[in-house]
Amino acid sequence: MSAIYSNADFQNVVLTVLACVVLAVFVWCLYTFIRAIFFFIFSGAKDENKKKWWSSIRFMLIGVILTVVLLLLVPTVLRWMNVPDYTVYSPKNIFGKAWELLNSVFKLGNVLQKSQLNNQYNGNMYYNTTPAVQQPSSAGYQL
Repeated sequence: MSAIYSNADFQNVVLTVLACVVLAVFVWCLYTFIRAIFFFIFSGAKDENKKKWWSSIRFMLIGVILTVVLLLLVPTVLRWMNVPDYTVYSPKNIFGKAWELLNSVFKLGNVLQKSQLNNQYNGNMYYNTTPAVQQPSSAGYQL
């Protein structure tokens, strides 16, 4: 249980929150880009779909600009507030934490395989690996 609390200091919590914001904006921008492509392809001659396409691109660019502004303003604001070790909240560290979060999310897919492997070493298998033995039937023998 101590491993859970080992990274629970204030700096890691703030870095995690900022990394989650960056990841959320990235996912949102990816969604709006795919949506814009969809509207562009299927717009035909309809002006309504072209407006949706342009607004999707506009919202994506606004999201990217706001994220860059957030990443540049956080260390500056924390320096003005006299927060100790404000250099920890640099964009490099925020993106590093975001990458760490993404790696931990993609490692969740191996949980079942790891648990089966651990139980195999403990002697508790989820499934039976020994082949079933065929019993000879009496109908097969002739006297």
